[in-house]
Amino acid sequence: MTGSILLVEDNERLSAMLRTVLEARGLEVKSAASGDQALALLQAQRFDLLVLDLKLPGMNGVELLQRVRRSAALKELPVVIMTGVFRGEEYARAATKLGVKTYLEKPFGKDEFLKAVQGALDQGPARKDISRLLLELYGSGRNGMLELRGGTRIFVVGGEPASFSSPSFVPFLVSGNHLQRADLEQFPPARPGRLPLVEAGLIGYDDLLEQSRLFLFRSLVEALLQNQSPRFTPDIAGIELPLTPLSLPRLLHQAAGTANFDLAPYLAGRGALYPVRTTQYYRLANLLNMGPEEVDLLQQLGQGKTVATILSDCDTPARGAALLDLLARMGMMSLPATPVAEQHPDFPQKLLFNRPIEEVAERRAEAVSFEDLVNEVSESIELVVGKKGMAAPLSSTEIDFEQEVQRDYAAIQDKNYYEIFGMTPGNFSFATLKEAYFAKTREYSPEKFMQLSGATLGRAQDVLSHYANAYNTLSSVIAKERYDEMLNADTVGLGGKREDELQARIQFQSGKVFLEMEDFANAERALQDAYTLDPNDAHTSAYLAWSIYKNPGNQRSQGALEKCRMLLSKSLQAERNADAFAFRGWMLLDEGRDGLAEGEFQKSLKLNPHQPHAQGGMRLIKERREAEKKGLFKRIFG
Repeated sequence: MTGSILLVEDNERLSAMLRTVLEARGLEVKSAASGDQALALLQAQRFDLLVLDLKLPGMNGVELLQRVRRSAALKELPVVIMTGVFRGEEYARAATKLGVKTYLEKPFGKDEFLKAVQGALDQGPARKDISRLLLELYGSGRNGMLELRGGTRIFVVGGEPASFSSPSFVPFLVSGNHLQRADLEQFPPARPGRLPLVEAGLIGYDDLLEQSRLFLFRSLVEALLQNQSPRFTPDIAGIELPLTPLSLPRLLHQAAGTANFDLAPYLAGRGALYPVRTTQYYRLANLLNMGPEEVDLLQQLGQGKTVATILSDCDTPARGAALLDLLARMGMMSLPATPVAEQHPDFPQKLLFNRPIEEVAERRAEAVSFEDLVNEVSESIELVVGKKGMAAPLSSTEIDFEQEVQRDYAAIQDKNYYEIFGMTPGNFSFATLKEAYFAKTREYSPEKFMQLSGATLGRAQDVLSHYANAYNTLSSVIAKERYDEMLNADTVGLGGKREDELQARIQFQSGKVFLEMEDFANAERALQDAYTLDPNDAHTSAYLAWSIYKNPGNQRSQGALEKCRMLLSKSLQAERNADAFAFRGWMLLDEGRDGLAEGEFQKSLKLNPHQPHAQGGMRLIKERREAEKKGLFKRIFG
């Protein structure tokens, strides 16, 4: 037998004996010695059966039975009558009019008593296991109340758990040090419920909301793991405030990841079937928070693989089976006997959060046109001297432009940035820098570029790029300090490719400084220069992606987001580095893909336990989880 029984009997010896008999059969029993006490218990929690003696002190059994039948919540409660005074057919017929189908006259035997109890329980409202019941309520969007063991009542609004009433809530608050027992005794709440705790100043409202949500979550998960079969009443009268709604799909997913799933019978019954997504999958998937292993498992659906084949590739087949079982019960997945095509969303969907991390291939750089190059140079010149005072094209008396390009190209090979503009670190001034830069770039007019081709054109582009890098470095105080620092070091030489390596390092360091200052626009420019000079450096690619992602000017650009993904993929292809994993983790976190984000942060911290972005991301994930369940899984279920 299973069920909860309220035994109302004023004879203590008989009550103890009957209680022992019932509990020996696995039934949960509470006792009351009076009608008033019994009524209080019936109002405080739900029972599956009322075993009632009619002769009671105070409110007698007949009056109690009348009150039970007038109550909307109790009118269907099965009742077994016991009496040694009200004997005979007339009393039995009167009890029948009050919905009593079992009428025992004392003395009665143990077998007769147990048979009556079992029959009454069988006549009670049909009950379903809580997982099935919650799914049915969610699918129908119904309102009502669930009665869990221990007297906890769960109010369901629109198919989802939204509130509760429980005698265990105050002890829960006390055990978590959110309430002090002494304060509770000194300042008792004026009335039942949770809000009076705030009214009495025993707990803050925000803390009450958080703890209420945690208690509701814990109670339902505990009921799911115990596979309880609660009674459901389609009535939310007396719903207790404040409301603390939970997402049912998310709750069921988290409970499924905690329970011990029996793999063998599942494979026996489902192993040969072919799982595929349904349209419902796309409606509910974004409500779940899946980890990397679960996302990888989902990629196997619809590929012509059986359940057994898919689970054989899992590191933890039981957890994978629990996920597939849940998806099937929620209607997110079907299990046909032969391979069929997967369904697709029947509504507009921008993102599917629980999908693999995109590995974007690097796109080939597009050829730079003459116009683009000249416009870029012109913008740099305008930054220096403004639009007025621009030089006129060279006259026909000037030397041949191709020879000048060759001469300039040779001249920059053996000079540092100061020497390019005829200066030294000792006599540097911004005025001289502007004048020298303008004098050199004015010679490279659009008309002159149009005369070039082949190798000379490439060298002209290199010269202008070198001038721009030199000017950008020396005109920025931060970049100049980095350049001077590295210029005086012996680790990197000057001239040719070594100069490019030095400049790439300078721009990279400058970009990191700008990131620390949260000057994301300048950080992106500096890191883009570093990437242009050294596109194969893993850390440069990673930090450039991060600067692009953090730059507010790029927030609405899908192209910028794609470039970030490409750069991070390229960075990790070149070298598994903690920075790239951490930055990719934050991008996933911002998309709401916490499970995948956590996987990236863990990879980052494995390579560098002190990576600050990964540490910050893990802290945020931990805070989110604590706000939802605050470690209750570990404390309650071990």
